[in-house]
Amino acid sequence: MKRNLKILSLILAVIFITGILGACNNNANQQAQETTPVINTSTKTEKFPLTLEDSKGTKVTIKAKPEKIVSLPLGTCEMLMSMIDKSRIAALTYYVDDANVSNIAAEAKGVGKRTETNAEKIIALQPDLVLMDSMSDANVIKQLRDANITVFMLNIPSNIDEVKENLEILGKIVGEEAKAQEIIEWINQKLKVISDKIEQINDDQKQTVLDYSEMSSTSGKGTNFDDIVTRAGLINPVSRDGLEGWPELSKEMIIKYNPQIIILPSWYYDTKINFDSLSEKIKADKALADINAVKNNKIISIPYNHISSTSQYAVLAVEDIAKVAYPELFK
Repeated sequence: MKRNLKILSLILAVIFITGILGACNNNANQQAQETTPVINTSTKTEKFPLTLEDSKGTKVTIKAKPEKIVSLPLGTCEMLMSMIDKSRIAALTYYVDDANVSNIAAEAKGVGKRTETNAEKIIALQPDLVLMDSMSDANVIKQLRDANITVFMLNIPSNIDEVKENLEILGKIVGEEAKAQEIIEWINQKLKVISDKIEQINDDQKQTVLDYSEMSSTSGKGTNFDDIVTRAGLINPVSRDGLEGWPELSKEMIIKYNPQIIILPSWYYDTKINFDSLSEKIKADKALADINAVKNNKIISIPYNHISSTSQYAVLAVEDIAKVAYPELFK
């Protein structure tokens, strides 16, 4: 049973980093839209034909500036929407319209069609570029390439530096390098504002934090969560203990780590579970009564479209968590 739970936890975690699961609220979307860099300038930096190696090591040649683009990873869709003229988008993943997941639900209305990882449906669109990620179905990619459709696969970022790398690559692919740099600069500016504030606290004042999923897993080294909370000036004791990926979080581990903050999801795979029910379950457990996060009522959730994002919007999760942990620094 434990093995099955671990496997299911891992599956959920992988889905988590691809950004296809999640939840958020309208306020979160509004914040994202308000803080998205506004890019109106055009660029003349395109250099085509262009040959680049994709995330699978395949050399892909893009003959001309793509004008009919299909994007399937949600994170890539979010990057594209801030980078190119919307008339160049042929189709986006269905998830862009899900306000529980997407940071561009409102912005994407009326932009392109919607599609899924289905070769026949994508071929019918006759795109000149299809953007996929390293988790995509190899059979679908082969069918697309056999149909002479250009497919470029991007890495799934596991931290904000890798998000910036994807932005740079995407900027080259779509001929918008200057715009990609503007978005990267926006990320850097957001992070600098936060780091300047965090510098005001000592290491021994940093809060400890765990995330806790509905499947009783947590996030360790090499995860987006660990990168986000570290940038927000917090300590993830799971990572500090050297645990990688998404290990199962036992009650004994919670007691051992005694976190000051516990972050629960705001979206749940099992519709019978929600933030309130999971939070109350933790609070009602007598064995956890002395945990700092329980005693101080610091069991919280963060807008999931921020914390699950694999685009520039991940930086908003850094801001969300820093404000919760150190409200006095953001007055």
